[in-house]
Amino acid sequence: MNTVHFIFPVYNEKENLKDLIGGIRQLMAGRSYRMIAVNDGSTDGSLSLLNDLTGDELIVTGSQLNMNVGAAFSTGITAALAGAADEDAVVIMESDQTSEQELILPMVQMIFNNEAEIVIASRYLPGGKYTGFPLPRLVFSHIANRLMRTFFPVASVLDYTIFFRAYRAGLLRRASTYFGPFGLIQSKGFEANAELLVKLSLLTKNIREIPFVYDYGNKKGASKIHVLSTIKEYFALIGYLRRILARHVLLKGVKE
Repeated sequence: MNTVHFIFPVYNEKENLKDLIGGIRQLMAGRSYRMIAVNDGSTDGSLSLLNDLTGDELIVTGSQLNMNVGAAFSTGITAALAGAADEDAVVIMESDQTSEQELILPMVQMIFNNEAEIVIASRYLPGGKYTGFPLPRLVFSHIANRLMRTFFPVASVLDYTIFFRAYRAGLLRRASTYFGPFGLIQSKGFEANAELLVKLSLLTKNIREIPFVYDYGNKKGASKIHVLSTIKEYFALIGYLRRILARHVLLKGVKE
């Protein structure tokens, strides 16, 4: 039986954790799964609550000190791959209840059926959209995605910045070997989503999107993203990824 490995970074998400974890447990009842909650220095009692909610299928990891989103992703992926078979699915989702749990089973089924190695819950695919999104965040999202599509076009991909994706574990393992144990994610902020996608796109073209309605009204608690600093980080990411792409093309040419 294939296993689904859930990763969700946790930074001050006490209001959301019971519903998030309870919803996954209900959805996945009778299926093989585990959850990896990556605490990133929460100060609101999230870690204590996670420890109260823990079970055989819930792993709590992370740090006491707030590090960054990229470090949380890397920690979660490392923990997932330690117990995953190549055929398994790894789902990264947000802890604030904005990742639509009803999409999980269709996404992972596409992985298990070999229809895709990455499945993206896309707000830009027809049928997907934002609901109740703050205007500054909305403008930023459109700008960031347009930049990434311009500099790093990936066939069939419109949404580069969303957390909510399913990955084949074997692809993440190949990428960890290709880029090195500490090289898969270098970004510190929310641009880590785009970095991971672009790097993985160098190793697979089997990427699909499904429509996703991002309902900001489901969110409890304040947003963790700082728009202006994240815009600067995206421009730095573009320069970094262009260097990575050039090295990849050079290495590919040498091997051929």
